[in-house]
Amino acid sequence: MLKRIKKHSHLLHKTGMTLSLICLIHCLSMPFIITLLPIVAKGFLNHTFEIILVVSSLILAVILLTKDYKIHHKSLPLKLLIGAAISQYIGLFIVNENLESAFVVMGSFLMAFAYINNWNMHQKTCSNHSH
Repeated sequence: MLKRIKKHSHLLHKTGMTLSLICLIHCLSMPFIITLLPIVAKGFLNHTFEIILVVSSLILAVILLTKDYKIHHKSLPLKLLIGAAISQYIGLFIVNENLESAFVVMGSFLMAFAYINNWNMHQKTCSNHSH
């Protein structure tokens, strides 16, 4: 074991220095990033961008969850995904701006829960994880 460490010590040193440098940059830049984030986010997170983000995440979720449904035949993840889509649709197109965040966040939570539930079912029923 010690021979391996000695043999690769230059790599470990480089890794340590790189991680230290990344840590330094992170620590020094975070106060500026936190201060500027609301200004940047206001122009970046407009309604059109939110719609694109939600639709693309729903499309990806539909593809992945229906693929796994064909393996484990459990519909709960798809039902949670439908609930997520409905909640996000209501948040983006029906309610006013005061309630938009609540519905979109609830939809995101339901989608994450659908993924977690699907992952657990996939792990229980699938013996081949190479597909």
